[in-house]
Amino acid sequence: MRFPTWLGVLAAMFAACSFLAAQAATEQVGAITSALRVGQFDKALQLLQPELDESPKNPQLWTLRGIALSGKGDKREALGAFRHALENSPDYLPALEGAAQIEYENGAKDAVALLQHVLQLRPNDPTSHAMLAALAYRRGDCATAVPHFEQSGSLAESQVGALQVLHESSRW
Repeated sequence: MRFPTWLGVLAAMFAACSFLAAQAATEQVGAITSALRVGQFDKALQLLQPELDESPKNPQLWTLRGIALSGKGDKREALGAFRHALENSPDYLPALEGAAQIEYENGAKDAVALLQHVLQLRPNDPTSHAMLAALAYRRGDCATAVPHFEQSGSLAESQVGALQVLHESSRW
């Protein structure tokens, strides 16, 4: 059975169009991240909207939206964007980290679960360990705080409060 020439041409055109569309999307994400890097959060949001309309389940786009909103100071909406990204991709690390940061800053209980999820994906992440240590210490749970402070490595050493906890723990 011979493959019709026009089907081959059509397949080649489809592949070329798919490549060009992917390249255009990549260029658009590059423009969005460039806007974010220089603090142009409104521009990033403006560039993001058509991309989100076209790809409403893309966790990368929702995470970029969360970063832009967070940069504007709209933490509630930013958290919503990060959570939307996680609905579509529960292990998407940048969204987990963004949501965890906001929940940590708010002192919310959800921060612990988010940080533990990050550690499931990246067990030696010093920032997550440091944040979990600080949260545990605030709750008065030094038994949990100390191992996390120890696993945070040089991050704990740079924090006066962390050093105080580690020093006090040596007396336990």
